[in-house]
Amino acid sequence: MKKIFAFLLGFTVLFSVSCEKKETDLPIYEETSAINQFIYDGMSTVYLWADEMKDKKPTSADTDSKEYFEKLLYTTDTEHGWSWITDDVDALLADFSGEATAAFGFAPYLLWYDQTRTRLVAFVRYVFPGTPAQKAGLVRGDIIDKINSGNITEDNYALLYSTNSETTFTVYDQQYENPKEVTIVPASLDTDPVLADTIYTELGSGKKIGYLFYTNFISEYNDHLYEVFQKFKAEGITHLVLDLRYNTGGDVSAATYLASLIAPKAVVETKPLFTELTYNDFINKIYREKNWNRIYLGSYDNTKERNPLDANPDLDKVYIIATSHSYSASELLTFCLKPYTQVEHIGEKTGGKYTASWTVHAYDSFEKNGNARAVTIYDETELSSKEKDELKNWALQPIVARYTDKNENDFIETDGVIPNYPIESQEYNTETWKRIGDPDDYLLAKAVSLITGKPYADTNTKSARTQFIDAGWVAPSEEVMRESVNLDDIRISLQDIQNIRQQQRNAEQK
Repeated sequence: MKKIFAFLLGFTVLFSVSCEKKETDLPIYEETSAINQFIYDGMSTVYLWADEMKDKKPTSADTDSKEYFEKLLYTTDTEHGWSWITDDVDALLADFSGEATAAFGFAPYLLWYDQTRTRLVAFVRYVFPGTPAQKAGLVRGDIIDKINSGNITEDNYALLYSTNSETTFTVYDQQYENPKEVTIVPASLDTDPVLADTIYTELGSGKKIGYLFYTNFISEYNDHLYEVFQKFKAEGITHLVLDLRYNTGGDVSAATYLASLIAPKAVVETKPLFTELTYNDFINKIYREKNWNRIYLGSYDNTKERNPLDANPDLDKVYIIATSHSYSASELLTFCLKPYTQVEHIGEKTGGKYTASWTVHAYDSFEKNGNARAVTIYDETELSSKEKDELKNWALQPIVARYTDKNENDFIETDGVIPNYPIESQEYNTETWKRIGDPDDYLLAKAVSLITGKPYADTNTKSARTQFIDAGWVAPSEEVMRESVNLDDIRISLQDIQNIRQQQRNAEQK
């Protein structure tokens, strides 16, 4: 898969031979950069496969920090491309918060134009309301064929996601007809993941279907989830359809909050185990002693969030639309809800991300609203001004845990969550696409059919036009989200980290 390392995450390593160093610091084995030393110190402390990192300490020969980071990764991690490093930590954290800079406000889906794989097209999956893209008239199903009058290629496709300049797109309708030029000026955006919600009433049957289209698990928008479910409850919905078809994941706290709105009230009231996390031996010891490795339904941050029980519509079943484009937190929610409620999964096998990660910085926890957003490796007072300046932009997003449901089940062997009702994808054929939330949409129509008993009409038709080929390329923001569940509720302290590092040093001296 093509990746843009625009804001890769990484652990930065500290280097100094001055008298400011404390006794607890790991020794420097050869003169190496502060960044590489930070990478090693961070990864050897929190990485899920830390015990596989022996004899991989940085040397003077490791001149490229990103390449050195890649050398540390375990085989499974390398195969999936889960862990990564960035030299733009601010962009990373903004992305996890749903903030976008110099963006247009639409979600492109990249495909090769033909078998030569030299030219790309972009399908518009959805458009965020109030954004430059929406104001310019882009809608779901539009096909972008050119950027600034030139073909979309490997060299310029990133302009679809972010640029500082006014950009002109050649846009066709969903039948690949009627081209027009659309010029859009990018802007800084807050992209609310609650993209669409509605209630469908089935006349004569008394059934009310609540529908929610959710693009990413971003905890900053949990209150909007609350408002949607409060409306669902007040209107007396009898069935719920949750659409995660393009949801690449995000925060575990958002997944837990949404699950607490969905599971039966009597279940949530008991605050049962939702998911359990397994870390490396050092982190496991700390987390299991304090019961931090277990996340419970009904838990929420009462300093900024409302109790999800108050908006819970108390249903015993949920219809979840999830596809091969659904990852990490989407999979956690779908899989870990099953012990508590009937989950009818419609679509495809999901992307297959059963791991969780932390953002790791050398010395800054990036605290926001009283919560740490990053794990720190060093005490800031240990560092010189020069070292802090060298390390300030670097961060790691390593895999630190794998998750299971309450019964310790996972989906590692199947490499994704298997649907109850598999439906062949129509992502390659915009001619059949409907607006988000249209009851005739081929995936939503299946859910409606299961609820109402009305026959399901398969609308999948083969197009006579060019058959596009999935390019497998995504925006940096989507890449970040789909890699693993983001453990945003960080509880481990700097003192805990330093204790682990001291244990490691003691072990090395034996």
